[in-house]
Amino acid sequence: MNMEISKAAFYKITYEMTMAEHERFNIGTYKEKKLHKILKLCLEPDPSFHEIPCAGFIADIKKEDSIIEIETSGFTGLRDKLAAYLPEYHVTLVYPMAASRSISWIDPDTGAITQKRRSPKKENVYDLLFECIYIADFLTHPNLTILGVCLEMEEYRLLDGWSHDKKKGSHRYERIPIDIYDTICLHGKESYAARIPESCRDDFTVSAFREAAKINEYTARAILKVLQKTGVIVQSGKKGRCLLYSRTDGISQENG
Repeated sequence: MNMEISKAAFYKITYEMTMAEHERFNIGTYKEKKLHKILKLCLEPDPSFHEIPCAGFIADIKKEDSIIEIETSGFTGLRDKLAAYLPEYHVTLVYPMAASRSISWIDPDTGAITQKRRSPKKENVYDLLFECIYIADFLTHPNLTILGVCLEMEEYRLLDGWSHDKKKGSHRYERIPIDIYDTICLHGKESYAARIPESCRDDFTVSAFREAAKINEYTARAILKVLQKTGVIVQSGKKGRCLLYSRTDGISQENG
């Protein structure tokens, strides 16, 4: 199954879905979100391969011995599905990431929408690695590939939170991709090792990894567990009360 996403196809599908009549603000009505549908059509234009029953689940895309699952909300809850699929099928998990995004807020009572504002948060390979903690036992399975898709997105959120401005604790309602920047493929130990910062080779701490990757400590600890699970780093000792880690290979690094 072809895992390349053509930019031309992406722009065409995104434009057609954006211009089509939609139900974006029919709050409470179930529908497939645009982000999921656009990626599904980009990865497999033929809808006859969409939503196929398989091994007690419904695969987003199934074609012969290959399955694609598009996970717009992360990798929690995937363990049973992967356990069922991986012995017999080549599985690709597709995870869209907002490398750039603008946010608009929706009043759920009136449907009024605020003007777009650019968000400073930009997701990258470390957000993808963080999600891998939920499926850590499957990461080295030869039938599993993880594909991070770096997108520019417009995000719409409901003003339904618990804070005074109703933003804290609010729910994300819709994300619409408007451009595609890059894809990140994780398959095999080398792909995980290649995401370790160059400065983190021998006897590095959680803090050193956190600073090199420019992430918070909680995320850093989770990612180090992922890298241990894939076998590309090991605990190599202690420095005072801090654990030390070292790489187990000589693969060159590239920053994500």
